[in-house]
Amino acid sequence: MSPRLAIVPELDSELDDLYGRPLSDFTAARNELAKRLRKAGQDDSAERVQALKKPSVPVWTANQLARRHPDEVQALVDAGRRLRQAQETAFRSGEGRAAVRDATRDERDAARTLGRLAHELLAEEGRPPTRDATDRIASLLRAAAIDPDAAELLAAGRLAEEVEATGFGTVAEIAPRPAKRRKPEPAKDDEARRKEEEQRRKQLEAEVKKLRRASEQADAKLERAVAAAQEAHARAEEARQALAAAEAELDD
Repeated sequence: MSPRLAIVPELDSELDDLYGRPLSDFTAARNELAKRLRKAGQDDSAERVQALKKPSVPVWTANQLARRHPDEVQALVDAGRRLRQAQETAFRSGEGRAAVRDATRDERDAARTLGRLAHELLAEEGRPPTRDATDRIASLLRAAAIDPDAAELLAAGRLAEEVEATGFGTVAEIAPRPAKRRKPEPAKDDEARRKEEEQRRKQLEAEVKKLRRASEQADAKLERAVAAAQEAHARAEEARQALAAAEAELDD
C-alpha cells in the first residue's frame, strides 16, 4: 500500500517541490500530486491542489529567486515591511516622511538587485529577458514585498499568482478608526477631523507616488546603461575577433 499524504508536513514538502519545478513541468506535476492525494483519501487537499493555476513567468521567476537567492529576497521582504510600517506611522501621525523616503530607497535598492538576478535567471533558463518581462517581475516583487500575506508566500517561494501594486491602497486600508471617547463630540468636530485625515492621506499618497516615479526612472536609466555597456562589450569582442582573423591571414 502506498504511503498516505495526510500529514501536513508531507504535503508541505510536495508543494515546495511543485513550485520549485521548471515551469513546463508544473501542470503534469500538479495533476500527478492531486491524483496521489485522492488515492490517499485526501479529497479536499486534492481539490485544492488541482485548482492551483500554472504560474505566469513573472510568478515562476519570483519563486525561483526565493529558492536560489533567499537572502536577497528576504532583504526585499524586510524592506517592504519597513516601508509599510513607515507609511502607517506617517499616515497616523502626519510625521515620519523621512522614514518613508529611507524605506522607499531601501526597497528600491533591494528590488533593483533582484531585478538583475531575475535577468540572469531568465537568460540561464533560455527565456528571453525582455523589458516587458523584467518590468512585470520588478512590479510583482515590489508589490508582494509590501503586502504581508504575499510577502510570506514570496519568501517561501510559493507565490501562486501575480500581485498588483496597490500603491497607497495598503495604507488606506489601515486608516485608524475614530477613538472612543467618554463624551460624544459635536458632529462638526468629527467632520473637521475626517477632513484633516483625508488631506494628510492625500499628501502622503502624492509623496509616495512621487518617490515611486523617481525610483522607476532611476531603474530605467540603469537598465539602459547596462544594455549600452553590454552592446559595447559585444562590439569590442567582434572587433577583437575580426582583428585576430586579419592578423592570421597576414601570417599566412
